[in-house]
Amino acid sequence: MFEQEVYLNLYNYIGITLATLLLGYLYCRYKISYWKKRGVSQFRKTNLIFGDYKNGILFRTAPGYHLAELYHEAPENVPYIGFYIFHKPCLLLKEPNIIKQILIRDSKNFNDRYFAGSPQKDSFGMKNLFGLKNPTWKYVWSKTVPTFGQKNVRQMVPLMMETGEPMMEFLRNEPANDRGVKIIDAQDLNYKYGADLIGNIALGVKTDSFKYPDSDYTKFLMSFFRGFKRMIALVTVFFMPKLVEIFGRKILFDSTFLQNIFQKSIKSREESGGKRGDYVDSIIELKNDKQNPLWKFEGENLFFQSGLFFSGLESSVTTATVVLMELAQNKEYQDRARKDVKKAVAEHGWSIEAFDNMKFLDLCIAEGVRLYPPVVHLDRCTRQDYKVPDTNLVLKKGTPIFVSVYGLHTDPKHFENPRSFIPERFSDPANLNDAYFPFGGGPRMCIGKKIGQMHVKVVLSRILAEYEMYRNPEEMYDVDRRSTFTASANGVNIEFKPLKKCCN
Repeated sequence: MFEQEVYLNLYNYIGITLATLLLGYLYCRYKISYWKKRGVSQFRKTNLIFGDYKNGILFRTAPGYHLAELYHEAPENVPYIGFYIFHKPCLLLKEPNIIKQILIRDSKNFNDRYFAGSPQKDSFGMKNLFGLKNPTWKYVWSKTVPTFGQKNVRQMVPLMMETGEPMMEFLRNEPANDRGVKIIDAQDLNYKYGADLIGNIALGVKTDSFKYPDSDYTKFLMSFFRGFKRMIALVTVFFMPKLVEIFGRKILFDSTFLQNIFQKSIKSREESGGKRGDYVDSIIELKNDKQNPLWKFEGENLFFQSGLFFSGLESSVTTATVVLMELAQNKEYQDRARKDVKKAVAEHGWSIEAFDNMKFLDLCIAEGVRLYPPVVHLDRCTRQDYKVPDTNLVLKKGTPIFVSVYGLHTDPKHFENPRSFIPERFSDPANLNDAYFPFGGGPRMCIGKKIGQMHVKVVLSRILAEYEMYRNPEEMYDVDRRSTFTASANGVNIEFKPLKKCCN
């Protein structure tokens, strides 16, 4: 009798387990058939648990670059394709006309980004123009855009030049090998310059990450740029925002250290009444301006605005690094860029007018952000149901929309020899085609474009004016699989050789 009861319980347990597995399987199959039931192409080998994003979620591929892999795996003739992050149905756009329709012409319905979740709990990275949702976004945009205008860029150029002095001093003092060259990690060089520029412009403090690489500030900023926890936070924010809503700040990057520096800087500046032409001046003006109950520029909200600078300057760090790398691998382009820099400086000195006249350097930067876009994807979220023009597809409210910038930029349909660095392709404005989105598109495109480009030009021009560079073109650029943005996993070693000084 006892044995019969044991066997019966065992059979019941096996039956319940099999039934649970079957129900789980059927549930997963149902969830990943969302696009198929709506007549939208989707991938055939969707994982029952991870959806189509398994390699990105497990860091087998850099998360943003995995989206580009999906772009290139999709059938060539489809304007969009459905995919899943876990069981969340998302739409990947491929056709530039549809992308422009959504980002620009119908932007009112797509003004919100998908990432960060509805509560916007990542206060430092998200509670600014980068992540705010409407109607707050529109108000903050109207108040913040002027702080990134040409007048402010002009005021920041001397600060960028000042910040570059420790970098140049570091390059001059680094010992050369027996061939007279200095082998330096250009990515690390740019991260340190970026850290000091953030301090000088966004936080209102002077730092020297080259002379004091072990300072609390520099170590914190290096962790901000490259720390594994922040990389986990970014992947979660961008691709799994529901987890942010569930776990809150525990899963995100702690910016308390920077917030304390910022608050002390604001207090000191207000007490002294002085001005430096940095972003802190602009923040104080916003604080003293008339406030709107929708969003008040006070308390933590002031600090949140500096987060926009951090993200933007981080993108500039990547751009400066990859353009240095490509110039080091191509002597012809390097020589042309150096001639461009020296001619502009000879005519205008180290001024904003000189930087505005470095036209070939502009082409190099434009090509750099095409081939290595710092932000490799764009995302939006439908605010209301939306019928895609000239199709029968109706996107339900809340549907995440993705654009693979790297996918578009490396598509031979849009760019000839897409994997090659060819600055001349942008000498004709017509080549800035509809598939070129290095700064986003529509109302939510990057408002810090001018400041970011100036940052890059200052770094490149200062180095080109004093050094020849070389890097083996066969050497790989390995994208960090942990990073949502473009970054090298192993640095970018470049040979720097001082230019011979003219004797006349």
